[in-house]
Amino acid sequence: MGASRKRVLGSAVFVLCLLVFQNLSRALELDRQQVLSGEIWRIWTGHFVHTNGLHLSLNIAAALVIYFGFFTRIKLGELLASGFVFTALISVALLCIFPALDWYNGLSGLLHAFAAYFSIRLARDEAKVYWVGLGIVWLKVLGETTGTNLVYENFIGDMNVITDAHLIGAFIGTITAIIGVVFWRGTAQPEHG
Repeated sequence: MGASRKRVLGSAVFVLCLLVFQNLSRALELDRQQVLSGEIWRIWTGHFVHTNGLHLSLNIAAALVIYFGFFTRIKLGELLASGFVFTALISVALLCIFPALDWYNGLSGLLHAFAAYFSIRLARDEAKVYWVGLGIVWLKVLGETTGTNLVYENFIGDMNVITDAHLIGAFIGTITAIIGVVFWRGTAQPEHG
């Protein structure tokens, strides 16, 4: 099977998983009380369920754009490992920084982490155009944080936690990439194909 077919198949499986997980949202969302009661898996699974169909659709569209823009040059193992780490860090940050936050769900914080991380990672390894991607992510996040870009609130309603998750995700992705550049230079090579 060719690389392009594998990517299309992989993205289709990912979308199918998101649709299946959506039916289990109450059991998977990041719920503070349930995590404190021992349901630790919610730290990871909360990122793969969504508030409603529009939220899910927006995140699927963004995930596909990011996937075909970045992940075609990244090995699957690096993608999965970074996703595992980023979801945990974002969840813990949300729970620690916002003690009144009872629950969270959605993929967009993770997508912002991926976009920031892989922009730096790929700009370092190959194409400098990825610095533009990092700039776009940070302009978007700063616009949301300062209230000059209210795209999500206009679509979904007043959900400040979304913009907070975007900021946390972009910060985690950026810091992780910088640490990687400083401490692990040249150890990860991009996949071409």
